[in-house]
Parts: sequence; C-alpha cells; structure tokens
Amino acid sequence: MNLGARGVPIQRDGGFAAIELSAGVALLLLPVALLVLSLPEWSSRQGIARLAARDGARAVAIAGGCDPGRADRAVAAIAAGAGLPDDALRVSLDCAAGDPLPRGGTVTARVTVAMPAVAVPLIGSTPAWSWTAVHREPVDPYGSRP
Repeated sequence: MNLGARGVPIQRDGGFAAIELSAGVALLLLPVALLVLSLPEWSSRQGIARLAARDGARAVAIAGGCDPGRADRAVAAIAAGAGLPDDALRVSLDCAAGDPLPRGGTVTARVTVAMPAVAVPLIGSTPAWSWTAVHREPVDPYGSRP
C-alpha cells in the first residue's frame, strides 16, 4: 500500500479508458455519422419524386386524356435515370383512366418514394417510410383534341 506524506493511503483511480472510448464512439458518434450519411439520400429522393411528379403530370396533360400508363412510363424513366429500382416510385393521378381532360383544367400527379431509414454508401439502405410529392399541371385550354 502506498502512503502519502502524512501517512494517508493514496487511492488510485483506475479508469477504463478503452471501454469508455469505445462506448462513447458506439453510442454518440456512430448514430450521428449514420444520420449525416443518410441526409443526402433523403434530399436526393425528394428531388427525384418532385421531378417524377412534374413529368408524369405533364405527360398526361399533353396527351389530353387521363392515361395512367403514360404517367407510369414517365415516372419509370425518371427512376431509371436516377438509378432507383422500378418499384421505388409509385404514381397516382386525380383523374379516371380513359377520361378526356377538360380544357383549361388541371391534372394532379402524386408520386410516392420510399425513403431509407439509414443509407450507407457502398453498403446499402433499409426502407423506413415514404414521402409524397404532388404536382398540378394545367391542361392546354386551346389545344386540339381528337
């Protein structure tokens, strides 16, 4: 036993620095790093959904009739260009399939994209929730209809 200047025993605080450091990294740093890695993917998917909603609504408005297949093809082209799987984007229209669109009216496309909970580059991502982008496109009031 080590004695101090007055004969009082010296107590040594034996810390566990290795355990504390690894626990700190695992509990504090790792979740923050995963969040920082996921934020760009969330922003990217929101932008892709907005673009797909715009293109889907525009394709249907130009056609003059409610054609969900045309909207699906426009959205699939955006998904393929962004490198997303075919089922990552889902589109829905506010009109009944096959009905003509009224001149001067609008068509609304809603595109839902699966958002990853955690997206780690080169490893992958896990889907957690979905986000929906909405776009309204006016129908040409002076366009000719067949």
